[in-house]
Amino acid sequence: MAAGLGVIAAGALVASHHPLTALALLGAAALAAELLEEPDASRVREPLGPGAFRVASGVDLAAVIVLGPWRGAFVAGAAALVARLMRGAFRPALFQAAAFALAALAAGYAFGLGGGHVHHLKLPEDLVALTALAVVYLVVSRTVLELVGAGESIDPDFAAAAAETGLGAVLAIFALHEPWNVLAVVPIALAVNRAQARVRRSRQETLHALETFANIVDERDPSTYRHSVRVAGYVDELSRALGLPYSDIDRLRWAARLHDLGKVAVDAAVLRKPGKLTPAEWGTMWRAPRLSARLLRRFELSSAESRAVELHHERFDGRGYYGIPSEELPLASHFLMVADSYDAMRSDRAYRPGLSKEEALAEIIRSVGTQFHPAVAKAFVAVQEGLDPYSALTPEEQEELRGAAARHRLPHVPGARDLKEKPELAALGGLIGALAGVGLDLPWLMVAGCGVAGGGVLLRALVRFRAARLRSKLSAALGARSREQIFERLAEVLAHSAHSDWTALVAWEEDGLGGSLEHAYGEGPSGQSERGLMSWLVREAESREALLVASAHELGWDTGGVYVALPLRRENSALVGFVVLRTKRLLPRHVRSALRGSLDAIGLALADSPAQIGAETRALTG
Repeated sequence: MAAGLGVIAAGALVASHHPLTALALLGAAALAAELLEEPDASRVREPLGPGAFRVASGVDLAAVIVLGPWRGAFVAGAAALVARLMRGAFRPALFQAAAFALAALAAGYAFGLGGGHVHHLKLPEDLVALTALAVVYLVVSRTVLELVGAGESIDPDFAAAAAETGLGAVLAIFALHEPWNVLAVVPIALAVNRAQARVRRSRQETLHALETFANIVDERDPSTYRHSVRVAGYVDELSRALGLPYSDIDRLRWAARLHDLGKVAVDAAVLRKPGKLTPAEWGTMWRAPRLSARLLRRFELSSAESRAVELHHERFDGRGYYGIPSEELPLASHFLMVADSYDAMRSDRAYRPGLSKEEALAEIIRSVGTQFHPAVAKAFVAVQEGLDPYSALTPEEQEELRGAAARHRLPHVPGARDLKEKPELAALGGLIGALAGVGLDLPWLMVAGCGVAGGGVLLRALVRFRAARLRSKLSAALGARSREQIFERLAEVLAHSAHSDWTALVAWEEDGLGGSLEHAYGEGPSGQSERGLMSWLVREAESREALLVASAHELGWDTGGVYVALPLRRENSALVGFVVLRTKRLLPRHVRSALRGSLDAIGLALADSPAQIGAETRALTG
């Protein structure tokens, strides 16, 4: 804060020796942007995804280009400080203002080191300098605000930074010719910012609607009233004590808050039943976590944790609802397991009174390594006893839980980034290159661009030709008499054209919460992998995508390869099954195109009457 205040003061001193017109207009624009944007003094404790770009940051970057590092830092810091003082206390206002002032100063010098000059901007000559300006501003501001101020890991939003830099460049170009031109751009930028803010509020309203849904589920049974609220509190307390980043804490807490949504399909009488459940009643309870996962998967805000929610009734020894082994369980599910079980033990139920805190914690300790993940369970007990969770863990367990703070990124699907699978991009890139060659008077670039564009067009034509030929083969395979023969011929065509080493026909239950392998072609996955496959299909069944695609790693397997599922529907769009195939890489473009074009015909040919799958099927899939 002292450094930031010093930069603002020094910038004001430098500004006093220069004409003030541009400074005043850019300062007014920065202050207006800061005042009209939504307050960011308090952290929104909801997993809403990346935020909107800041118009004020674009004005800050323009000020640095037009006025230089010190005067630009003065504009950025002073506008942020005045706007925040009007909303809150001095100390947080000064801290955030200091972050933007220091970021603007560092970005100004980076602009100069990149070859840029104050009061000058011409593209593409200054593209390197503009990139340096943007990167340094982003890194410095995020480091101060997130790492130093909030104690979070830095998670820069490069898309927002690119938008801010583009706005800054436009403002600078306008202002360099005539400072008053800035007034024409700022209202447009603010309108875009407000539109993004409305999208963010819409996401927030969606999350709150799901929360209301969770409250309704809890209130159906007096013994579970506010159950999900308490479970979310336990998860929040544990993740905070472990020092996880705020983004992970929010994600885990909301997964706990919404983990029981699927119980809406369970009769309230079953939830309150004091005696033993019948097989049919148990079936509805067994399906509830999967229904929760299906509901959450449909929303971008909660989809990342749908698998953890689905598996919150598993056990560390693999003897839970669906029998998933511990190595295939996401760590987030273990947080939910122990918190959910602890609250269930503490609550009075129709069939038993609640346990005391000491009794419930003792039961968790007795179940370490069987029902509960050892590190998570011991850390949870330590937190409930008011101790440092890491004091109860071995060095290996401490490292495992600290690793939970690392952002999980699924491996990409093999083949998804092949340029030959995206001929339109090649054609568009070549066209842009050709036009750039014309604009820059570079004949070689124009010729090269035309060549690339022509290659992309020819590749696209080849894809269309191969797709049409494959559709003919698929149509011929569907002409077989019996359903089994249709599947076998279809599998043979896919093995030859898509190089699949395994193809299966999955019969789907009427309730949409499970299925079984009816026919298979080739060597398939193990029983454990089959359960993981069904789990994936349950979550994705209602996505309405023509082709469902997932890497084996995404499904929790180390076998490698790509799994593709084709939903089978009747004339009334009822889902009755899937054709699933496994390949080493993403299906070639022409194969995907042919399958999409033939999907209705395949569905009608293979969609038999709904599979009546009872307890035997649940034993196979669960």
